[in-house]
Amino acid sequence: MARPRLLFLHTGGTLGMTAARPGPLAPGHYDETVLPYVRGLEELADIDGRVVCNLDSSDMTPSIWGALGAAIADGMSDYDGFVVLHGTDTMAWTASALSFMLRGLRKPVVVTGSQRPIAQLRTDARSNLVHSTLCATLPIPEVGLYFGSHLFRGNRTTKVSIASYDAFESPDHPPLVSMGVDVQLGAHLPGPTEPFRLATGFCPDVAVLTPFPGMRPTMLRAAVDAGARAVLLRAFGDGNLPRTAWPDAVRAATDAGVAIVVTTQCTEGGVSPGRYENSAALADAGALFAGDLTDEAAVVKLMWLLGQGADAQRLRRVLLRPVAGECASG
Repeated sequence: MARPRLLFLHTGGTLGMTAARPGPLAPGHYDETVLPYVRGLEELADIDGRVVCNLDSSDMTPSIWGALGAAIADGMSDYDGFVVLHGTDTMAWTASALSFMLRGLRKPVVVTGSQRPIAQLRTDARSNLVHSTLCATLPIPEVGLYFGSHLFRGNRTTKVSIASYDAFESPDHPPLVSMGVDVQLGAHLPGPTEPFRLATGFCPDVAVLTPFPGMRPTMLRAAVDAGARAVLLRAFGDGNLPRTAWPDAVRAATDAGVAIVVTTQCTEGGVSPGRYENSAALADAGALFAGDLTDEAAVVKLMWLLGQGADAQRLRRVLLRPVAGECASG
C-alpha cells in the first residue's frame, strides 16, 4: 500500500531555532536544524519540504498567511496532507487564518511547533512532529493545531502557557485527536459541500481593546479616529462594561459605521448580552457579541471578512455564522 504524501511547510519558530550561546534564540536554517530530525518519519509518509519563510512568529503577517494558503492550494492535487511548522506565539492566529482561507478543504492541514528547539535534548519538537505527521495522514478535512498530546481545531485554540509542553488549549471545543498509548479520534467537521478554493485577503483595520476598571472610553474613540473599521472589546465576564460613558462611545462608533464586537477576558465560555444590565446596554448601543469565538479567531475572522469586502452591516449578519467550525451557530 502506498504511503501518504505529505508536504511540510516551514515558517520558522522555536522548533527550528538555534542559539549561539549566550545569545537569544533566532531562526535557523531549515535543512540544518529540522530535516535531520524528521528522518524516520518515512515509515508514516513520503515527505517533501518547502520553506515559506524563516521568522520568529511574532513577525508573522497576513501576507505570509496568504503565501501559506497559496502553497497548500498549489499542492492540493499532489499531497494527501500538510504540516505547517510554526512558532507558538502567533500559531493560533495562523491556524484561524488558514481555516478561513481554505474553503472546501478536503485534506488535513496540521499546524505545529514546539517550546524547545528540536536540537535540544529535552525538546518537545520531535514528539510534536511525529504526532502531527500522523494526524496529517488521517481523514480529517480541516485545519488543526497539534501540541502536547492533542490535535485541536485550529480556530478554537489559544496559547495558555510559555512554560508547559501543553501550551495550547481549546476551552470550548473538544480535541479532534488525543494521543496516548492509543490514538483516540474525536468528532471533526464533515466533508465539504463546496469545491475547494483559496479565499485570501485580510484587512488589518481591526483594533483590540482590553478594558480595565477606570479605563476611559476615549480609547475606543481614538481607535476609531485612527481608522479602525472593527474594534474588538475584551469585556469583563459575560460581556460587561461600565454603564457610564461606554454605551455612548459604542453607539457613536457604530453610528460611524464601525463594527464593535464584544468578547470576554475569561478563558472559557461565550458571551451573550442580556444576562446583566451592563451587557444589555452595550447591545442596545449596537455592539455585536462574539459568542464562543476565541479572541484569535474573532480578530482574524474580522480581518478576513473585511478583506472579502464586508461592511459593518454585513459583519453583523455573518460574524456568528460558522465558516470552519470556529463558533456555534449564531
